[in-house]
Amino acid sequence: MGYTWSYQETMVRNGDAMIRRGHTLSASTAAYLENMITRELKPGDKLPPERVLAENLEVSRTTIREALNELEQRRLLTRAPGRGTIVLPRSANATAILETMADDAEQGHVAELRMLIEPQVAGLAAERAIESDLVSLEEILASTHTGLNPAESLQQDVAFHLQLARAARNPLLISLCQLSSGWVQNVRARSHATREGRRLSFDGHTQIYQAVRVNDHDAAVTAMTDHLADVARLVERRTP
Repeated sequence: MGYTWSYQETMVRNGDAMIRRGHTLSASTAAYLENMITRELKPGDKLPPERVLAENLEVSRTTIREALNELEQRRLLTRAPGRGTIVLPRSANATAILETMADDAEQGHVAELRMLIEPQVAGLAAERAIESDLVSLEEILASTHTGLNPAESLQQDVAFHLQLARAARNPLLISLCQLSSGWVQNVRARSHATREGRRLSFDGHTQIYQAVRVNDHDAAVTAMTDHLADVARLVERRTP
């Protein structure tokens, strides 16, 4: 079943906000479409035609085409004459390899895995992130604040880390981060249960983003390492 477009007002508003921050229109458009694909659509869903997308976003078809080209190169969607634009599944090989680990995952093992992997993910993101990745990370940070309830804050936390993995341009890392998010759900929920934890999350993400924005690999690695260590100390302090 194809995707029914119902987000025109939100899409235009978000696009305007991104443009005001100085990003190109095609990057803003690609970031919004990527967010829609990864959060709201399923593999096999069909996007509206370029003409409809252009009308809903109030941008040119050239801008839409550039954004879709970028997402196609990143293997998020495929386009073919007569079939339209279709959301692709995530890597079958990555999924098969990593899902075999899920049943045996223990919190200590996952925390250790995150400390080994996620700083390097941040470093790769600093090297490889393009403009639309920065737009997406900015949008997540703009939606994150201490006034969120714990569930909303947790959702933004997961979204930030997954977007970093997408910016690293490695499908195995994306799948790994998706799975580890489920493995550490309880730990993350405890860290977001207080205003202190939510502030810690936002501050850590901001430091990571600043390093990624200026393509500083070492600073991104350090910022992520410090962030994970801060969260671990907070959770340990609050665990009975």
